[in-house]
Amino acid sequence: MSKKQPTATAVVSQKALEQKWSAPVIAAGYTVLPSIVLKRQKKLGLDSLDVNIVMHLLSYWWKGSDLPFPSKRSLAEAIGVDQSTIRRRIQKLEAAGYILRLGRKGTNGISKSNRYDLSGLVEAIKPLAAEENELIKQRQLKKEQQIASKKPPTLKLVK
Repeated sequence: MSKKQPTATAVVSQKALEQKWSAPVIAAGYTVLPSIVLKRQKKLGLDSLDVNIVMHLLSYWWKGSDLPFPSKRSLAEAIGVDQSTIRRRIQKLEAAGYILRLGRKGTNGISKSNRYDLSGLVEAIKPLAAEENELIKQRQLKKEQQIASKKPPTLKLVK
């Protein structure tokens, strides 16, 4: 099976990330978190631990259709909290509609770690992103108007 070639945009993004963080750091892996989650975490009702859990879940979500399924133990160890804290916070995130826990069972019928569907969070941030994009557009328009309204300096010929 041949390896899929990255797109030109992916190569540019990879290079930009490497310039920012260094190639060895990026080679170890990175997670994409839309900035709107951080900028509007208060409006979303998320505290720092909730955002930390979401970031960890996202770090296991490599493809849109392949839902992440880290164990509560691995999340707890990575974050430095008890598994019961992870369990309560995931219940809170689920009650808010941001995630949906989907059970998994092994071939022997024994429960495995849950899969986590984050489509609720994706939907919740769409209107916030639309608001943010409108603000960005308004700021850019205002900046352009300020630049356009500036009169060029008058030049006088000096003899």
